[in-house]
Amino acid sequence: MSKTTAYKGMPIEQLVEMPMDDVIKLLPSRARRSLRRGLTPQQRILLEKIREARRVQQETGQQPELETHIRDMIILPEMVGLTIKVHSGREFGVVTITHEMIGHYLGEFVPTNKQVKHGAPGVGASRSSMYIEALTDLYHKCSAQVIPTSVHPPIVSCYN
Repeated sequence: MSKTTAYKGMPIEQLVEMPMDDVIKLLPSRARRSLRRGLTPQQRILLEKIREARRVQQETGQQPELETHIRDMIILPEMVGLTIKVHSGREFGVVTITHEMIGHYLGEFVPTNKQVKHGAPGVGASRSSMYIEALTDLYHKCSAQVIPTSVHPPIVSCYN
């Protein structure tokens, strides 16, 4: 049993051949509003490059590399199956477009910041252990002379 790729019950092949107005009706409201207001010139150029890449892919069987800074382009059915490199602000992240991504923005799939990974707590993790390392260095570095006191622990003085 082969799994067919569909978006809201319609096969992708049928969505690609539909007029843009009918495709827009199937998208979420945010994507509908964005597309009804029109594509920006940069988005139009990207869409033309995508259509050219699709044509080249069908003719030669090889997919040309597409790189873009347009993170606010909505993924349309005709983009399914392409691999696009989307800029994250520092590098290009590879996005292979599947049928589940239709209606989302390209930028959603390439994070702009790294996920924070914290290390294990060590010396300095609490206020009480903050200066332990500095005190150990002080004891070992200087030729300390110990001044005995009756109430407190010995005071280390270093006058080198």
